[in-house]
Amino acid sequence: MIRLILLLCLASLSSGLLNGQLSDSGSWYKTPEELIQDIYVAVSAKNSESVDWQRVRSMFYDEAVVILRTSRDKSTQFTPDGFIQDFKDFYQNPEVKVNGFGEKILRMKTMVYKDIAFIATVYSAEIIGSQRPPTRGVDLWLLAKKDGLWKITSVVNEVISAGEELPDEPAWKF
Repeated sequence: MIRLILLLCLASLSSGLLNGQLSDSGSWYKTPEELIQDIYVAVSAKNSESVDWQRVRSMFYDEAVVILRTSRDKSTQFTPDGFIQDFKDFYQNPEVKVNGFGEKILRMKTMVYKDIAFIATVYSAEIIGSQRPPTRGVDLWLLAKKDGLWKITSVVNEVISAGEELPDEPAWKF
């Protein structure tokens, strides 16, 4: 009887720990691309309360570094928790609070070697229903496997200014 109880407790604990990084399909991220595709979906929502911030947090190493463009002339470094808090604060913007926010990947380039990966994305971001056109940007993601699961180790971001395009170089043709 004690063994059965221990087994049930262990199974419950294991499923609780692993559920932190399940994609919408209900399976672990088998590829780094699945993780990156899902983070854009995960942060897009009608309001902050409908975002599963715990799920977003589970996508990052605890020590991950997030560097985002926070104004025209400034980038800010965040921890994963700071990144999430910045997003929660953004969702308090009255227009975002009423209409929601959406991000989507326009293009993606991936390099994987064993348990490490680099992914570059060109994305669009918009306040849903806004008269302003969507903003485009570039995210450069580094990932590594941890306990068999892909996790984000770092991301750095740059906004593509209106009317600008990426450099006309082979590395940016994706």
